[in-house]
Amino acid sequence: MAGPEVFRWAVQEVTATARAALTVAGLDPASLAAFVPHQANARITDRMAADLGLPPSCVVAADIETAGNTSAASIPLALDALLAAPDAPHGAALLVGFGAGLSYSAMVVDLP
Repeated sequence: MAGPEVFRWAVQEVTATARAALTVAGLDPASLAAFVPHQANARITDRMAADLGLPPSCVVAADIETAGNTSAASIPLALDALLAAPDAPHGAALLVGFGAGLSYSAMVVDLP
């Protein structure tokens, strides 16, 4: 695995796809309650959140700190951890996945 190249690719390409998902949903980053990216690497998550310009009020999933990189399960596990918290976010959430074969996608959901 070419770590630095994958980092640059994820930050550039996946962040652009996240922006496109927000556009399709008619939202901007300031309206997000949560950001739930694939839990591959905390540095990638932090950089994507910064590049998206997420507000301080947006909860950023950081399940990698406890569960690690669980591949395809990382987004649902991180989302479950967020929703189980006493101060769980409510409203629009941006979910962003990337992984094997450098495939990637993003979607916006409404958290209950």
